Amino acid sequence: MLSSKGLPSPDTASGDIDQVGGTMANIRRERRLRAAEQALAVQTHLSSSERRVLTGILANEGWQLLVSTTAFRPGRPTAFAIGPTGVFAVVFAATMPNPSQFGELRKHAEEPLARLALDDFRFVPHMAEIVVVLPGRVRPESDGRIHVVDEPGFVATLTGGDRRYKPARVAQLAASTIDKYTHLRLDLIDESDSPAELFTETDLNEAERAAALARPFRDWMTFLDPAQLSLVHANFNGPARISGPAGTGKSVVALHRMAHWAKRNPGRLMFTTFVKTLPTFHERGFAHLAPRAADRALFTGLHAWTLRFLKDRDVPFNLDEAAVNASLADAWRRVRHTLTGVKGTDFGYWHDEIDRIIKGRGLRDSASYLAVQRTGREGISLLPSMRNTVWEDWYVPYEEGLAARGAHDFNDLIALAVEELRARPLTGDERFGLVVVDEVQDFTLRQLQLVYEIAGAREDSQLLLVGDSQQRVYVGSCTLAEAGIPVPGGRGRILRTNYRNRAAVLSYVQRIDTAGSVDDLNGGAGVVIRESNATLPDGRAVEARLTRRESLAALPQAIRDANLNPDADIAVIVSTRSDIDRYLTVLRRAGLRAMPLEHYDGTQPTDIKVGTVHRAKGMDFTAVFLLLANPPTTHPGGRDTEALRSRQHLVAASRARDYLWVCTLTD
Repeated sequence: MLSSKGLPSPDTASGDIDQVGGTMANIRRERRLRAAEQALAVQTHLSSSERRVLTGILANEGWQLLVSTTAFRPGRPTAFAIGPTGVFAVVFAATMPNPSQFGELRKHAEEPLARLALDDFRFVPHMAEIVVVLPGRVRPESDGRIHVVDEPGFVATLTGGDRRYKPARVAQLAASTIDKYTHLRLDLIDESDSPAELFTETDLNEAERAAALARPFRDWMTFLDPAQLSLVHANFNGPARISGPAGTGKSVVALHRMAHWAKRNPGRLMFTTFVKTLPTFHERGFAHLAPRAADRALFTGLHAWTLRFLKDRDVPFNLDEAAVNASLADAWRRVRHTLTGVKGTDFGYWHDEIDRIIKGRGLRDSASYLAVQRTGREGISLLPSMRNTVWEDWYVPYEEGLAARGAHDFNDLIALAVEELRARPLTGDERFGLVVVDEVQDFTLRQLQLVYEIAGAREDSQLLLVGDSQQRVYVGSCTLAEAGIPVPGGRGRILRTNYRNRAAVLSYVQRIDTAGSVDDLNGGAGVVIRESNATLPDGRAVEARLTRRESLAALPQAIRDANLNPDADIAVIVSTRSDIDRYLTVLRRAGLRAMPLEHYDGTQPTDIKVGTVHRAKGMDFTAVFLLLANPPTTHPGGRDTEALRSRQHLVAASRARDYLWVCTLTD
């Protein structure tokens, strides 16, 4: 019988096991290092230092190389290192490249990758990172265009990013045939698939698309189709526009263009929009596409930027909501009986007349107001006498009320910012090399003028305007030309293929009659969603007609009956702000986690988001539950109201990818 004295203690046994494990790991590393040295030793056209640097990454598990078969050529990749964190073009240089050479470095890095396509996968060349290896000791740094490293910092730079590819994908990419490059890999270790595998924006065909649909919804948000790659690479020599129906990938193209630009140019980038929830939503996607340029990109709502800009420039203003409301109330008391005599109008209608038409267009006198075309309000034709009444008895008293209180509204702040920028344009670190404006169809003329000034207000300004006139959810609109933004036909693109909605969802959305014509944001003919083709099969769209009381119980049950995945991104879209609190309470009492949509920043995918279409526009969700108020309209302005309501209906319903539940409230 063996005495307990003959047994190692538990602690000793554990230590021995750890020591053995550490020894085995060291042996594995040594074996890989020797094998990598041998593989590169035959590449006699490489210098000893180049072979040594490349040995370091090839010896890492999960990494493979494509090594140039030609002698050293300055500014061209000696190798492509391919591993879990991406594809890296390795350029050896004697001295730090001049920034003017960065464009050539990028060109030479992407050229060999341009035709890199597999049976079920296509690589997007601008996703490659450039690593310049310098001799001696240098501090590793990156500006989003290139990484500069020395030999000791090389491996850490390549392996330190987020995981993009599983080993099988790495092997596929590295095994691709690239002219004048040879494939090096080590077959010593059976490398299993990583559980941290991520779908990336480069998975571009049907097989990969099908796999992506099973992943968390947020990973779908940077999907780029091969047909859109040319839009990312297009060289616009001035302001440009991208239009097209809902779901055609306009915002994704814009994000990829930002990433593409950031990897080729110094300077800051700006993404802005009228919807305050969208910038944070898209900021995460950009950080995934260009993580090392994220600190150069500003994602912000236009109003938030304007406030910060005016404060930084010491431009005095007083944004006082109470004073604004009091000024409106005083002016309304004097004119309400006259204005409400126009059938189909109320306080909201006439407030929009000031906000979106008069001040939104920057009209300075009654003559300008008499001459302006009130786009989107044609259902109620205002005769000159009524326009004079609106100006003299409604707008002017409101402005006098603001002046008496020393207050400004948001339109005033936009005007102040435009005037300040025209007097003193952005300079130095204030400047933005590229400005992207999303949901541009809902910008007022003055807001368009502001973003043009932010971009530099030049004919060659890099300003990208993205939107769809069929998705306007606010009254009043204008063309880019009216705002003084030069966008000739050659700098406009219209997208037609739907990548967001499954077939059943798209079929429902295409039945919504939004009436009226659709333009390309600049007065030309546009494309309506009815003309889009679905790329995603299946899906489900359910319709119901219920009273408001019935909907309170039906909504939680409908969400449960949908049998959605636990990580599904779900939105409940309602008609009014008061409905938000009502349905939030209903969902929470039913034991479902819910939050206001306006607080959503992309990091709470499992909470059900509840909000109006004005907050949901521009976003995508796995499933949408839409509560649709549909009161009848018989007044002369009914055509305008119905058209606006139909566009809001279309925008809300088209947010859904897989599942759509539409409840028309009958009361």
